[in-house]
Amino acid sequence: SSGINAEWPLRPGRGVKANLHQAFISGVISPAQYNDEDAGPDFRKLVYNLCLFNSVILERKKYGSLGWNILYEFTNSDLEACIQVLHQLMSEYVTVPWEALLQLAGTVMYGGRVTDKWDQRALSAILKRFFNEAAIQPGHRFTMTESYQLPSDLSIEETLSFIASLPNYDNPELFGMHQNADKTYNEHTSRELVNFLSLFQPSYQLDSGYSNNDGIVMEFLIHVHKTLPSKITGPPFMDYNPDVIHGALQGSERPPSVLIEKGYLQPKVTEVKQCTPMENVIRHEVRHFNKLLDEIQQGMKTLALCLQGDEAMSATIDQMYQSILDNKLPRPWKEYSTTGNKPLAHWIETLANRITFMQYWIDLNIEGTVSHQLFSLQYSELVQERDEKEPVPFTDVLKMSSAYQKTIKGQVERIPRSFWLTGLFFPQGLLTAVLQTHSRIHGTPIDSLTFKHSVYSLPKQKEEEDKTRAQNAGLTPAMWTYPGPDVPESGILIHGLYLDGGRWDGANVVEALPGKQITALPEIHFQPTQVVDERGEYECPMYRTSDRCGSLDQTGHSDNFITSIHLATEHTAEHWVTRGLAIICQTDD
Repeated sequence: SSGINAEWPLRPGRGVKANLHQAFISGVISPAQYNDEDAGPDFRKLVYNLCLFNSVILERKKYGSLGWNILYEFTNSDLEACIQVLHQLMSEYVTVPWEALLQLAGTVMYGGRVTDKWDQRALSAILKRFFNEAAIQPGHRFTMTESYQLPSDLSIEETLSFIASLPNYDNPELFGMHQNADKTYNEHTSRELVNFLSLFQPSYQLDSGYSNNDGIVMEFLIHVHKTLPSKITGPPFMDYNPDVIHGALQGSERPPSVLIEKGYLQPKVTEVKQCTPMENVIRHEVRHFNKLLDEIQQGMKTLALCLQGDEAMSATIDQMYQSILDNKLPRPWKEYSTTGNKPLAHWIETLANRITFMQYWIDLNIEGTVSHQLFSLQYSELVQERDEKEPVPFTDVLKMSSAYQKTIKGQVERIPRSFWLTGLFFPQGLLTAVLQTHSRIHGTPIDSLTFKHSVYSLPKQKEEEDKTRAQNAGLTPAMWTYPGPDVPESGILIHGLYLDGGRWDGANVVEALPGKQITALPEIHFQPTQVVDERGEYECPMYRTSDRCGSLDQTGHSDNFITSIHLATEHTAEHWVTRGLAIICQTDD
């Protein structure tokens, strides 16, 4: 084709109008092909809709993770290849082969560049908005207004004239998104500008001898030292080996099993306690927390010595110094931590809450702790004591409201009443442990199990008052989940989740309120089951942060994506797919 290089990436940020105009003048559409009557009367309509689709998926990039989890470099060759395939199919078929077009364009041409499962789903849903029978009817509107509709005259000249009349401002409705998406885009742009301007902030000298920046960093190190413990004390089973160890003769050239069979050797068996799946989750989490805490302590110690002039500042320590000034997470800490977009000060506060949650869970398994002593009490019993004006401190009531016990084959499973996924390094491990526990109890193959999700009702006024009192008493989210019904017999409760792009009305996912892009979700019951009825539900992906994009860790899991939850909705699933609706475990604030 003539015009620009076919592999030149179509750059975002110019608007749908500019991208649409570029598609018609770039040379990817040859006049002979466009005016070919053998392709049928619907060919031009489909070409226009395809170009509009191309412009939409390019401009969705400006909304960041709300548009795409990963930013893809779609090129002119994608559009040109689709037009050629479209021309060939329309020349061979009397009617429009919708299924073939959707498959080739959505999975092969454009979809070949898409590597994320949820982005692929979004791409297919967006394509269906432009490739369907209604979309090629005269005067079809792609938005509520008349701005974006199918032109009545699709000659090249009239089409370019129609494109020139389009508004310069892109309505989020064209992308299938809520009006709040513009607010998210503006906030992201403003945040980038502030971060850029902060690079030019000057530093001053203090009377103490430290520069202004040195004093800020030293005060921060003292604050972190007072806020975070040096390590988490694990439960008694932390040192247990989960496997049974068989000892044998050391240094023998013959395999021990052969020696045992011949009767030359008696096997030595070291009896070791078998940890439950939940105990293994604790073991894994405590090790990760202590690695991170050790890295933080070592980094702060070295930085403090450098500020005092006792050590030379390396490139790594200098980067940590600058990150603290910029209120950003230092890279060495990030390597041992989970993904997060919070400013450094809020990240430290969240880490302290996570440690509190973890230590509380551990205390449930250590005799002599307050958590262990009051462990057997249900929240309903504690509330009853409070209502009868028994001398039970309110803070103790709330602390104990997040614990309960389960008897599994004669063993007591001591776990929190409700889990805070943000508090864990590997929440997928917790969900797997729940399935393993259910499998052992009922003798069900774990591969056949999945989760049924039930969103609890919204907190009542009384519960909201209790939550306010808890916050005023200084309890962290790790200790506190608003009091709800007693824990279910099967599965676990999850709290602290947020909907990004919608809200929960008590029964269904509904549109977000103006200005409220992110809203809190009530507790969700994860119940192991073998049969799930997904009709009338939206499969909503869950991420750690609003970034959504993540990389694969050593286990093959994404370090950001956790799982998906089926939520009831009165809209179609495609409606929420184009909205970019997702669940996140923490906000950026």
